[in-house]
Amino acid sequence: MPSDPKPPPAPPGPVPGPGDQRKDTDETRLLREEVALQKQEAELREAREAGEGQLKNRVSVAAIILTTALSFIGNVKGDRSDAAHSATSAAESARRQSAELWAFYQTKVAEKTSLEIARDRVRLDLAKRGLSRDDAAARLDALKLGGYEQRIRDFDGDTGRVYFHVQDLEKLEDVSLRKAIEPGRSVVRYELGAKLMTLALILLSVTILSNKRWLLWAGIALGAIGLLIAFDGYFLFL
Repeated sequence: MPSDPKPPPAPPGPVPGPGDQRKDTDETRLLREEVALQKQEAELREAREAGEGQLKNRVSVAAIILTTALSFIGNVKGDRSDAAHSATSAAESARRQSAELWAFYQTKVAEKTSLEIARDRVRLDLAKRGLSRDDAAARLDALKLGGYEQRIRDFDGDTGRVYFHVQDLEKLEDVSLRKAIEPGRSVVRYELGAKLMTLALILLSVTILSNKRWLLWAGIALGAIGLLIAFDGYFLFL
C-alpha cells in the first residue's frame, strides 16, 4: 500500500533579531514604570484625600465646640450684663435722689439759720429793753419767739429725717456700685473671650479652604485662649 505524501515544508519566516528583542524589553520596562507611577500617584492621592478628610473632621469638631461655647458665653454674658446694668441704675437713682435731698437739706438749714438769727434779734431786743417773755409789754415779742422756736423745732425734725435719708441713699449707692463691679468685670472678659473665639472660627473656616494644618492649630490655640478668658470671667480667678 503506498504511503501518504508528506506536506510541503512551510516557508521560513523572519527570524527575530537582537534589535527586536531589545525593543520588546524597553516597551515592557516603560509599561511597568508607567503602571508603578500610576499606582504611586493613586496612593499619594488617597493619602492626601484621607489627610484632607481627617483635617476637615478636626475642623468640624473644633468649630462645634467653639460655637457651643460662644452660645453659652452669650447667655451668661447677657445675665451678667443685666445684673451690672441693674446695679448701676440703682446706684444712679440713689445718687440722684441723694443729691436732690441734700439740696433740700441745705435749703432747710439756710432757712433754719435765718429763723435762728431772727429769734436771737428778738431776744437781744428784749434784753436791751430789760423785759422778759412773761411781761405784758413783751407779749407780741413772746409770740414771735414762740413762732420762731416752733418753726426751728420743725426744721430740726425735717432736716434730721432728710439727713438720715441721705445717709441711707449714699449707703445704697455704695452697695449698688459694689454689686456692679463683679458682673462688669465678667462682661469685659466674656467680650474678649468671645472675640478671640470668633477669630478662631474664622481661622478654622480658612483652614477648610486652604487645607493648612498650621491654621487648624492656630485656630485651636486661639479658641483655647478665648475659652480660658471666658472661664476666668465666669469664676473670676484673676
